[in-house]
Amino acid sequence: MAVKKADPPAEERRPDTRARVLKVAARHFAEHGFAGTSVRAIQREVKVNPATVHYYFGTKEALYQEVISPFLDRIQAERMARLAEIPANLTGRERLERLLHAYLAPHLELATTPDGYDYARILASVQVSVWDAGTALFDAAVRPVRRRYVDALHPLFPEVSRRRIHELLRMAVAHMAIAPIRLGERSLDPLFMSKAIGDTVAYAAAGFERLCGPIAP
Repeated sequence: MAVKKADPPAEERRPDTRARVLKVAARHFAEHGFAGTSVRAIQREVKVNPATVHYYFGTKEALYQEVISPFLDRIQAERMARLAEIPANLTGRERLERLLHAYLAPHLELATTPDGYDYARILASVQVSVWDAGTALFDAAVRPVRRRYVDALHPLFPEVSRRRIHELLRMAVAHMAIAPIRLGERSLDPLFMSKAIGDTVAYAAAGFERLCGPIAP
């Protein structure tokens, strides 16, 4: 028989309690990574009963998923929309840069918002963490769209394996993820970030050409 979850005290069932937990959790995951974040520390800061996070989210993994999903879902949807907008007759370096821009820019653009900056910090921590539940959640979430981009990039380098294209795209993502953190508060300036996006795309495109050879006509 399933055990019924105990309700938290009435004052903790306020409409904004769940949102307050998510906001504080986002900052903790951004600062400490998945493994280093303490659910008890989140509860203490929000000033709620120790059972509150369990009541609303169940597990630490589910809390993490709830923190990243709104941002990741927006990014993935934007990536697919931009992929569909790339003209079929676009070729060469221009097509490579357009594909990389469509994949990398949505994340960097989101990082210009205060809430998005916490998400950007979480993704940056994933890039330098050992494999854990947090990295597994990210990997599973981005895999379907990433495969679509690998398929789109592969015709530009037909002699290179899809696995190699995938590896290089992940390397580009790692550079993308670190950029807002290295830029600090300047990443909240859309004009400054626009230049950073252009630099990131150019850097990634040069890496693809250097490691994969000439772009197919």
